[in-house]
Amino acid sequence: MTDSPRNPGTPLRLLVISYHFPPAETIGARRPAALAALALRQGWDVRVLTAIGADQGGEPTPLPEERVIRVAPSPKLPRFNRPVVVPGAGQPTRSRRRIAAVRSGMKRWLVKAGMELLLPDPQLNWIRPAVRGFERAASDWRPDVILVSGPPFSGFAVAASLARRLRVPWVADYRDLWSVGNEYWVRSVPRLAVDRRLERRVLRSVATCVTVSEPLAETLRRTFGVDTHVIMNGIDGRPLPAPMVPNGPGPGGHGLSATTLTLAHTGNVYPGKRDPRPLLDAIALLGPDAARVHVVFAGEDNGVVRAAVERAGVADSVSVLGSVPPEKSWRIQADADALVLLMWNDPRDAGTMTGKIFDYLYARRPILLLGYEGGVAAKLLRERGAGVTHNDPHSIARQLREWLAVKEQVGWLPAVPAAALEGLFREDQLGRYLEILREVAGRQQG
Repeated sequence: MTDSPRNPGTPLRLLVISYHFPPAETIGARRPAALAALALRQGWDVRVLTAIGADQGGEPTPLPEERVIRVAPSPKLPRFNRPVVVPGAGQPTRSRRRIAAVRSGMKRWLVKAGMELLLPDPQLNWIRPAVRGFERAASDWRPDVILVSGPPFSGFAVAASLARRLRVPWVADYRDLWSVGNEYWVRSVPRLAVDRRLERRVLRSVATCVTVSEPLAETLRRTFGVDTHVIMNGIDGRPLPAPMVPNGPGPGGHGLSATTLTLAHTGNVYPGKRDPRPLLDAIALLGPDAARVHVVFAGEDNGVVRAAVERAGVADSVSVLGSVPPEKSWRIQADADALVLLMWNDPRDAGTMTGKIFDYLYARRPILLLGYEGGVAAKLLRERGAGVTHNDPHSIARQLREWLAVKEQVGWLPAVPAAALEGLFREDQLGRYLEILREVAGRQQG
C-alpha cells in the first residue's frame, strides 16, 4: 500500500466494514448499506468489506459489485454431536458407550466455555480472512477513513487491524452496545468481563464512535472515554404496498371484517423483555368487544405469544404467523389499523431506538408502544404525534375502545400525518454521518 498524501481534488476514499450487507435482508445490513450508497452518490470513492454467506436474502445491492469485497469466514468449529469412537473391536459395550458419552460431553463443554470466555462473537472466524481478503483484493487502494458497523463486533477487530496496517483512522458504528448497556444479550459475569476488556483494548485506537441514541452515546463516553456522536437510524424510503380495499381481506389474508380493529406486530419477541401479555390481557378486559379486535403477530416468538394468548384466553382475537418474508411484513403493516411495538418497560431500555420504529412510521399507522415511557422511542412517538405508550392492561383497553369507536364512526383510523416523518429518512440522518467521516479523515491528513 502506498502512503502518499491525497490530492485535495480527489474524492475521499471510504472503506465500510460490515459483516451484514445486501443482498442480506437482515435489519443489520440496512444502515451500513445506506451510508455506503449515499457516500457513493455524493462522489466518494467507496469500498465495502463484508462476508460471503453471512445471510440469505434478496435485497438489491446498493453499490456496483466490483466495489464490494466479499470474504468467506473460515470453516466453523467442528461439531461435537457425532458419536465418539472408542477403540476396541466389535459392538461397543455399555461401558464404552458411557465413556464415549462422557468424552463427547466434555468436548461440548470445552467448546461452549471457549466460546463464552474467549470469543467476542461467533463470527470470530471472519477476522483473519477479512483482513487478508481486503489486502489481496485492494492491494493498490488505500482508504482515507474506515467505518465499521456492529454487531457482530468481530468487525471492530478487522477495522482496528486494517487501520493500524494502513495508518488511517477508523470509526466505530454501534447499532447496539457491546459489553455494557446491552441487556438483550445474556452473558455470564466472566464473559462480560472478557468482553469489556476486549472492547476497551480495541477502542484504544478508534478515532470516534457513533451510535443511535444519546443514552447509548453517554454510556460509551462514560465507560471508555471515547468521543461519541449520535446518528439515529432512519426510514428506508422503499415503495409501500397499496392499501387493501375496505371490504377486502384483512392483515395477513385472514379475511377479517371491515369493522374489526386490526393491530399488527412484526418482529421478534423476547421473553421477559418484549412482552405481549399486557396487550392480550387488555383484549380480555374488553368483554364482548374483544371479538371486534384482532392482533397479528409476524416474527419469531419462541412460543412466548402462544403461551400469553392461552393464558389470557383470547385465541379468537390473535393470529400467530411466525417468521414471514420482508414483503409480507410490509404488507401486514400497511393493512393494519394500528401497529404494536413491543419494547422493555425498564429504565435500562431508555436508550434503545429500535429500527422497527422507523418501519412503522413509514407505514403511517398509529403506534401502540409497550415499553419504557421515559425512553427515547416513547419520546419520539410523543413529539411526532405518531403513537401512544401504555403498559397497564386497563390503559391499553381504554385505548382500544377509543380506536374501536373511531373505526365504527369513520371506518378507519386516521393516518399519521406525513409531516411527522420529516427529517427522519435515512438520508436526513446519514448526511451528518458523512460530515463526521470527512472531519475524521481531514484530521488525519492535517
